[in-house]
Amino acid sequence: MLLRDYTLVHARTKVRGIFCLETDWSEVRGMTSVQPMLALLKSSPLGVPFVHRHVVTADALDYYLKKWTLRAHDDFPLLYLAFHGIEGEVQFGDLRRRSARVSLDRIEELLRGRCEGRVIHFGSCGTLGVSQRRLRRFIDETGALGVSGYEKDIDWVRSAMLDFTLFSSIQQNTMTVPGMRAVRRRMQLRQGREIRALKFRMALREPRS
Repeated sequence: MLLRDYTLVHARTKVRGIFCLETDWSEVRGMTSVQPMLALLKSSPLGVPFVHRHVVTADALDYYLKKWTLRAHDDFPLLYLAFHGIEGEVQFGDLRRRSARVSLDRIEELLRGRCEGRVIHFGSCGTLGVSQRRLRRFIDETGALGVSGYEKDIDWVRSAMLDFTLFSSIQQNTMTVPGMRAVRRRMQLRQGREIRALKFRMALREPRS
């Protein structure tokens, strides 16, 4: 899509802000962060606003997840969890400590019934390497439109680029299940090779029978 095309799309849709919680990736002097990528989205023609907070404890994660669900943050319906991860968990801080691991079950409990019209993206290795049934339960319990992320260990730079594409694409559609299906189709069409290589997946709310 050309720059002018993004501008035209942006003019017709409401901007969806990103609420990002990010771990410290390495030693204290390390500079690795997704914040410059978010700043690029904000300075682009899309003008995507963001909130960015560093999280290195389970208590801090609890606190900011609850903050995100408040009405004051309705303009930030995209939750971006940029952490370490393994199957069914996110991790942060000192990975040797059990307290540095938070399960999908715990995140589901914190967000239960609070995510209507919102999307949760796990920018972490392997967190979504779980069954489709487990993801459906997570979506049903939280009320989210959808959940996305990665099923395997991922290259940091490549996944950050795909995250950028996801957040850009979401700006072009309504925050509805059909809108998110369109996002998923567009990404499959344009980034299919990277999606397959990184084992990216996006699960959406199913219509009730």
